[in-house]
Parts: sequence; structure tokens; C-alpha cells
Amino acid sequence: MIRLVVLTSLFTLMVFSTGCATYYYQEGKTISKCKSDRRECYEELKKYSSNWREMGQYEFEFMENCMFEKGYRLVTEDKLPMRVRREDPEQSLHWRLHGTAGTLDE
Repeated sequence: MIRLVVLTSLFTLMVFSTGCATYYYQEGKTISKCKSDRRECYEELKKYSSNWREMGQYEFEFMENCMFEKGYRLVTEDKLPMRVRREDPEQSLHWRLHGTAGTLDE
């Protein structure tokens, strides 16, 4: 019985976590440019926060605001165009980080 509950719980978690990934995306931007812009935001964040390794609420809002100012929006994987490269964030930093998406570099 316990095994059934554990398996059911794992299956439910897997179903709800699939497709929930979000990516910074801007039409016409390459994946390299998107990653570069996110890196610039991260470097700017380090100027304003001593907590940038822990990534609290302020740090997440700072990163999102910086990327929005650069013209990006958050898009779930199912809303991205088919021919767009997706790169997941480094999950070891934090589960709330967003990936990057963009056209292939030419």
C-alpha cells in the first residue's frame, strides 16, 4: 500500500512538473545573445546584492526586471516556436531560475 502511494505521488509530481519550464525569449534573438544578456543581468545583480549566490526574492525579481527591460518575456516551453533552441538553467543554483531560448546562431 505504501509503495502504491509513493508511486502515485511520484507520478503526480512528474505530470505537474512537465512542461512547467519557463524561458526568457525574444523573437529574433539568438540563443547566444539571450545567454549573454542574462549573464549581463547577473553581473549587474552582483553589484546590488551580497546574496546573489543564495538567490532570494529580491534577486529573482532583479533578474526578471533586468531581462524584461532588455525586451525578453517569460514563455513556457509549450508556447515557444518549434525551431527555437532551449537551454535549461543551472538547476544546482535554484529551482526558480528560468532557461534561455533563441534562434540558432549562424
